[in-house]
Amino acid sequence: MKIFNNLNDIPINHKNSSVTIGNFDGMHMGHIKLLEKTIELAKKYNTIPVVMTFSPMPEEYFQKKDFFRLMSNADKMDFFKNYGILEIILIPFNQEFSKINASSFIDNILIKKLNAKHIVVGNDFRFGNKREGDIELLKSFNSNHDFEVKTINLVEISGKKISSTSIRKLLTSGKISEANAHLNKPFAITGPVVHGEKLGRELGYPTANIEIYKSYPINGIFLVEILRKNSKKLYGLASIGNKPTFSGISDILEVFIFNFDLDIYGETIKVIFLEKIRDQIKFNTKDELIDQMKNDHILALDILRKKNEL
Repeated sequence: MKIFNNLNDIPINHKNSSVTIGNFDGMHMGHIKLLEKTIELAKKYNTIPVVMTFSPMPEEYFQKKDFFRLMSNADKMDFFKNYGILEIILIPFNQEFSKINASSFIDNILIKKLNAKHIVVGNDFRFGNKREGDIELLKSFNSNHDFEVKTINLVEISGKKISSTSIRKLLTSGKISEANAHLNKPFAITGPVVHGEKLGRELGYPTANIEIYKSYPINGIFLVEILRKNSKKLYGLASIGNKPTFSGISDILEVFIFNFDLDIYGETIKVIFLEKIRDQIKFNTKDELIDQMKNDHILALDILRKKNEL
């Protein structure tokens, strides 16, 4: 799979392509349908299956309030590769790119640079400066250029439309199981294990402190699965947010890993969120906190037994 990090890196006389466009954050079921249609067209018409996506994403660039990524770029690229996408156009979304008008985007990028024969997008797709372009504008270019526009309807579950934005809202409100049901894979945070203040160890629950590069508007105690390279399946309890009992220490992700006592400082691990146990609570004493942690542990183990994971 080839990754082009700049539009100027795309080779001249690019072969015919089938292109899908989007942020593809979280890889929900709507994204899967876009990829499936792109691969289907590429196989049928012998074109190159291409994904055009953005980093930073537009919401990141414009610093939209409460925005956070549902998956890392690395995980996204791995997913595309495993799905059969042959080329990724990873556009750095910046002021210059945001000023490109919709017609120029179609003519100069999709047609002239990518030689697109199929453009696969969701039926709510907007593009160009100030989101001026829409499906009708795309289709209006058909008469002068040899390409087709394929639109995919938004996927619904129980009457609710799935989108990355709706999934973020579910996660923020603590509805982890519901959010995960809308994703291709459960929500996860990946980061290196760093030294913390050893507060968990003092309480009898040593934790791995995961460095996170952005504050997540997610708060509480969660049952999680922990992925380490070449390791057996591990489970634990994760605390994300501040520490109200300890004077509101800044946002941090801590994980108490069940039946585990290895030194993993410096190791990068993935923390997969499975179910919310409770909100964070400010306790009056450390003993109250320890009692609650014991109850959290018992509840988490009970959930795993019911899932036949123990």
